[in-house]
Amino acid sequence: MPFPLIPLLAGLGGVGAGMFASKGGGQNKVSSLDPTQKKLYEQYAQALGGGGGPLADIFGFDPEKVRDLYTQQYAEPAYQQFQEEVVPGITGQFRGQNLQQSSYLGGALGKAGTDVQKNLDSQLANMLYQAEQQSLERKQGGINQLLNMQTFAYQQSPFMQFLQQLVGGAGKAVGSQFGG
Repeated sequence: MPFPLIPLLAGLGGVGAGMFASKGGGQNKVSSLDPTQKKLYEQYAQALGGGGGPLADIFGFDPEKVRDLYTQQYAEPAYQQFQEEVVPGITGQFRGQNLQQSSYLGGALGKAGTDVQKNLDSQLANMLYQAEQQSLERKQGGINQLLNMQTFAYQQSPFMQFLQQLVGGAGKAVGSQFGG
């Protein structure tokens, strides 16, 4: 008579599962990261929080680096072009009219220089803004990555695995008894 024994075992399995459910359902939380991944994860989180570390430059925004790059790529060539092309062009026009000593020459040069500087200032402001926005976007992406990263898994205890097998086997036995 194996049938009365099966409900008894199933009931015991349910009691055992209930006892372990209060302790995380008989499951242990274990890290899914190997030691190298864990170290990189911690450095990434540290850099994201502005705490420095070897990955700090991933999310950082250094306006001085942007200014230096801007000066080399835009400002210096613009100043050189102004000196080599704009100034001689303006002075040539005034020399052709015998007005090289007039205050109009100084005004024209001053206005041209001011226009060049305003344009450069506008370009620098735009470049700084874009770099800062890209930095913020990288940080937002990093936050999303950290929040969505699975860093642990649940591992069932051997006892819970045994109980599941026992209850599952008992269920199959009952099903075969009544199913035909």
